[in-house]
Amino acid sequence: MKLFVLLFAILSAHLAGQPAIASEPADLPSNACIEGCNDFMKKVYDDFNLVGQVPDSEPAVYSGECHHLSRDYDSDFTHYGVVMLDQKTSGWNFSTIFSFFTATNEFSNWNVDLARKQMSPYWLDHGDVKMVSNAARVVVRYENGDPAYVYWMRQNLQTKELLYITYAGGTMTSFCRLGKN
Repeated sequence: MKLFVLLFAILSAHLAGQPAIASEPADLPSNACIEGCNDFMKKVYDDFNLVGQVPDSEPAVYSGECHHLSRDYDSDFTHYGVVMLDQKTSGWNFSTIFSFFTATNEFSNWNVDLARKQMSPYWLDHGDVKMVSNAARVVVRYENGDPAYVYWMRQNLQTKELLYITYAGGTMTSFCRLGKN
């Protein structure tokens, strides 16, 4: 019993000095492919970690293939996504849309002007980009302050592809390789 109390006291003291994991997500996604990732997901995650750098800072639109690790989706089915990185007076801004179950990438012809018209105004208030550990990160929070969605982006400087990983509400992780439109 004394050993249990001692271990509990040590663990409690250690955890008391740790930041709340739920309130501030990690700078970079970790262990994103512990189990269930297909080859596409593993390659996006590996490239994100090995060749990814901070995305270019000029306004741009990226679109392409996404695969989702979730109970609700077949991880081998290709979905599509689009990301717009833009400047606003208070800094760098992010907007995104996922398109599920379409046969083709309906975003492939989007440019910055079209994306500015099509993206939800929601992102003007919730899409602030923070630079962390040589990556861009956006956190959308629940009303209680905990992260609901976390978006991480890095760019392959050789191909200009955006490597895009999303944690969505603890129920899905998305892996996207988005070409620059």
